[in-house]
Amino acid sequence: MILADVRVAQGEALARELGDNAEFVELDVGEESHWARVVARAEHRFGGVDILINNAAVLVMAPLEETSLSDYERAVRVNQVGPFLGMRTVVPGMKRRGGGSIVNIGSTDGVFPGDQGLMAYGATKWALRGMTKIAAVELGQHGIRVNIVNPDAGNPLIGRPFFPPEVISDAKLHELGNRMAYRVLKRLRPDRKRVDEIVPMVLLLASEDGSACTGGDYPVDGGYSAGMSGLAQLLGL
Repeated sequence: MILADVRVAQGEALARELGDNAEFVELDVGEESHWARVVARAEHRFGGVDILINNAAVLVMAPLEETSLSDYERAVRVNQVGPFLGMRTVVPGMKRRGGGSIVNIGSTDGVFPGDQGLMAYGATKWALRGMTKIAAVELGQHGIRVNIVNPDAGNPLIGRPFFPPEVISDAKLHELGNRMAYRVLKRLRPDRKRVDEIVPMVLLLASEDGSACTGGDYPVDGGYSAGMSGLAQLLGL
């Protein structure tokens, strides 16, 4: 397993924690040369790439008229160009190996428009859904499956830059994230972290158990994509 991120210290620590079958490689997802380096290392160490999970993302929160071009382009570079480069880089090897699975991590913000100031972030997630479906149709003949998982508030701390710690704590951000993700379904396992509810879907699509799944949108959002009850809307939940 290759772990790749711009956060070197955290990535190296996680690789050590996971053991000998994990290795960390620094990756800026918007850099072609970085992707080439990661894939080359995976081929050297593990014989190639069978599974790619595009999970890197940045959040931009601002109304349309207050969204700067630089912030918009930053979101596109990480959330949209990053998965594009990742898919493009791994596909040749997957073709040689007879197939593979690509799982993109989207968002409910790429499914439903909102008024939370998500023009930049939402646009990239809408784009990622389209990229996923186009890639699935194009690559299916090579046995390469491409799917997208759409969580709601999958990582509440992604919003930390917009909510200072002195105003709202990490614990409160997680609480708000859980409330957002469970506006419809009563949460049956309140002891579980949101990431622990999202990972099983990703693993299913990455594995042979999901061998018939490609081009799909898979919500892990506590029923948000099904619709909100009138009472929840009335109460502003």
